[in-house]
Amino acid sequence: MADNAVDGGNTTKLVAMMIVGAIVLVVVSMGGIFFLLKSMGLLNPGGTQAEAVSPDAPAIYHPLEPAFIVNFTDKGRSRYLQASVEIMTRDPHVIEALTAHMPLIRNNILLLLSSQTAETLHSPAGKEEIRKVAMEEINKILEEQSNTGGIEAVYFTSFVTQ
Repeated sequence: MADNAVDGGNTTKLVAMMIVGAIVLVVVSMGGIFFLLKSMGLLNPGGTQAEAVSPDAPAIYHPLEPAFIVNFTDKGRSRYLQASVEIMTRDPHVIEALTAHMPLIRNNILLLLSSQTAETLHSPAGKEEIRKVAMEEINKILEEQSNTGGIEAVYFTSFVTQ
């Protein structure tokens, strides 16, 4: 009978130690998962999805390569335009979205450039209007496809007609 009393006490201690061990294991595992998610940038403790980019952040320029080459007609003659384009933003996430949707963006800019007249392409006001429309088109694509905008400017770094 004395042996049964001792075994019952050991069993209770063993169960209690197993419960405490399981709790410690769960707490350590949750801490490890939290640390990994935070270090990978997948966890934002503030509860917001993304922080706003400061207007004082440095500008980021991203070229749309290769250069755009389109044909257009001028008084019945076939003419060509080669334009190198760079995008300016202050948010690196916008560059990621821009890269992800590059085929759609390039397509729409090609259509925009090839629909222009020679008079528009040769005048400074026409080039400025094309820049503005291109920026609006890129921001529209980014907002529709990835819920982000943030393109501040489109620059022609080369603009040659022949």
